[in-house]
Amino acid sequence: MSNYTKATNFTAKDTLPTGNSGKIVKGAEIDTELTAVASAISSKADINSPALTGTPTAPTAAATTNTTQVATTAFVRTEITNLGTIGTMAAQNANAVAITGGTVTGITDITVADGGTGRSTLTDKAVLIGAGTGAINSVAPGTSGNVLTSDGTNWTSAALSSSGFAKAWVSFDSSGTILKAYNVSSITVRGTGQWTVNFTNALADANYVMSGSSSRAENSLYPGRGGVFVSFNWDGTNGTAPTTTSCQINTVQGTINGADGVYFNPARTTVVFFD
Repeated sequence: MSNYTKATNFTAKDTLPTGNSGKIVKGAEIDTELTAVASAISSKADINSPALTGTPTAPTAAATTNTTQVATTAFVRTEITNLGTIGTMAAQNANAVAITGGTVTGITDITVADGGTGRSTLTDKAVLIGAGTGAINSVAPGTSGNVLTSDGTNWTSAALSSSGFAKAWVSFDSSGTILKAYNVSSITVRGTGQWTVNFTNALADANYVMSGSSSRAENSLYPGRGGVFVSFNWDGTNGTAPTTTSCQINTVQGTINGADGVYFNPARTTVVFFD
């Protein structure tokens, strides 16, 4: 940006005597002046939306000025310094707070009442347990196969209790072929109506409970004898006592009119074992 500097002293020409050639205003002099004026004007910024270059300066406004006055870098630095700490979140405009990036420090865990958990960290893969308005608790997975159990007040991760669950069961036909089974590897046919149930995995002890049922046995050979009983092949003295790996059972057609029962192969027999 350049300023206009006059090249010809026109006032001095007025003092020259008449007839002096220097008193004449020449066209070249006028052209030089107008060219200089045009050059100076073209290098100036417009009042409306000026496009300034270089390092423009402006008066620095007084601190706390709140007008449309131009703010210099000196004014901005002064305002930042005077601002000091922003203060608590509660002092900010709730509709204008935007935290992006970085780490928020200097605050405590957000309470449940305020929409938080009340915790800084939670155990990886843990199940969250509410605690009213208190900090949320968690229960870690623990050992593989554990389940979440309640004592009526609290939740814990514990192994599934096997008490009351069947440890083995089987359904087999008249030939001893297994139809469905759990923890039973095979059925050994010891004779008509005489079977040995072999367990895949041993039971805890031999004092287990056995419950069985079978299809009825009405036929021409044994008229009037429809019921078939499933029992241990052991009376406490005779036969073979149950073991943890197998159990001998018998299927016996019931008696009638004082006749003895007979061993019988039902069309289907089901047996369940509990320990």
